[in-house]
Amino acid sequence: MRALSPLLALAAGLVLAAPAAAADTTITFASYAYNPTPATVKTGDTATFSGSFSSHPLVWDGGAFATTNMGTAKAFSFSQPGTYSYHCQIHATTNNMVGTLTVVADQHPANVSFTVSPTPRAGQPVTFTYTGDADPDGTLTSWQWDLDGDGSFETTTPAGSATTTYASPATLTVRMRAIDDSGEPSATAEQAVTIAAAGSGPGGGDRTSPRATLVKLRGLKLTFRSSERASASATLRARGKTIARGSAKAKSGAITIRMRLTAAGRSILHRGHKLRATLGLTLRDPSGNARKLTRKLTVRRP
Repeated sequence: MRALSPLLALAAGLVLAAPAAAADTTITFASYAYNPTPATVKTGDTATFSGSFSSHPLVWDGGAFATTNMGTAKAFSFSQPGTYSYHCQIHATTNNMVGTLTVVADQHPANVSFTVSPTPRAGQPVTFTYTGDADPDGTLTSWQWDLDGDGSFETTTPAGSATTTYASPATLTVRMRAIDDSGEPSATAEQAVTIAAAGSGPGGGDRTSPRATLVKLRGLKLTFRSSERASASATLRARGKTIARGSAKAKSGAITIRMRLTAAGRSILHRGHKLRATLGLTLRDPSGNARKLTRKLTVRRP
């Protein structure tokens, strides 16, 4: 019997190959030789021996697996790093039909993380982008995402980003893991993500423009209601000239603007007289969203 390698104590970590996602290395044997040998695989990957086992029974030194003496192909998977020796039961001594397989640890990115942009709001697209490390012993081939926070990685992308739109406000935990070229997943990164209501909050997330209703002009007093907190500016134009203007500081609800006649307005619109004019009313909210209302009306100078 051939001498046993001390590394064969690690053989207790061997299991028959099953995972479909694992990478596979094929080792063929015929004419009293294994090819390739030595060979290298990563933990979790498989090595498939292909040839006539009845002609060349496969024996793992130290009894890591039972002797294989039937069939033409068999796969083995390795959960522990180490060097594993094997030989042909019939031709190891006479024809030196022996081989070795080195199993190395499948390394993963040390840092796994992602960013969220822009601030999530209901009804608006949000993108999650991988910002972790590269794979130290290969390449990252895909990214798996749990975007709905149910604990299942339902979305797979070929690049390190994923975009989705949430229909309603919520708080959930988004998770991500990277898959390497051996089909092995990295550690999982996760973030608690709050999806705000559409149009809520300060800054660029608010896309709703303020709206003016119940617009009335009595003399030079302009009144209206604003749908949200907003500053306002107004002009009256007639005969190609601006005849009055006014403004109001930011507030919501009922707003009053006392228009002031310009020099052109004082010369065109005399006291007690009426004039057909065009009102231009612009509302602007704290997020910078603006809406302009234009309306024909009659102005009377008190």
